[in-house]
Amino acid sequence: MRLERNSTNEAVPLEDGFLWSDEFNWKPIEQNQEFAVDGTLIVQEGKKKSGRPITLLSKTDDQGWIRRSDLSVVQDWSALQGEQFTLVLEYPHDTRQFNVIFNHTEGAIEAEPVTGFPTVSEGDYYRATLRFIEVPDAS
Repeated sequence: MRLERNSTNEAVPLEDGFLWSDEFNWKPIEQNQEFAVDGTLIVQEGKKKSGRPITLLSKTDDQGWIRRSDLSVVQDWSALQGEQFTLVLEYPHDTRQFNVIFNHTEGAIEAEPVTGFPTVSEGDYYRATLRFIEVPDAS
C-alpha cells in the first residue's frame, strides 16, 4: 500500500498490515423517508458522489506500522490545504486506487511509538491511525 501526493508524484509506503476498518460501513445511497399527510410513504434516494471515509488502523502490535521518517512526511502532507492524494492498494487480490484528502474532522492522524517510549531514530516504527475521505479527482 502507498500514499501518493498527486501534485508532485511523491510517494510514501504504507505497510500492508494496516486494517481498513470502515471499508464496509460506507452506504453509497442516501435515503430520506417521510410520510405524506394521508399516510403514504415518500422515499427520496440519491447516489453519493464522494465522501467515503477510509480509516487505516494499526490493529495489532506486530503489523500496520509506519517508520517515523514516513510518518513525518504524511504529517507534513496532512497540513497542506487543498492537496489531494492517491491511496494505492497493492495486494495480489486488490489493486484499487482512491483519490483522497485527509479527514481532519475525525482527526487525520494519530500515532504512538511501537516501543512505548520516545523514538531515537527516523527508522523507528509507530502504530498509526490514518483517516481519509474519498473525493472526486480534481484534474
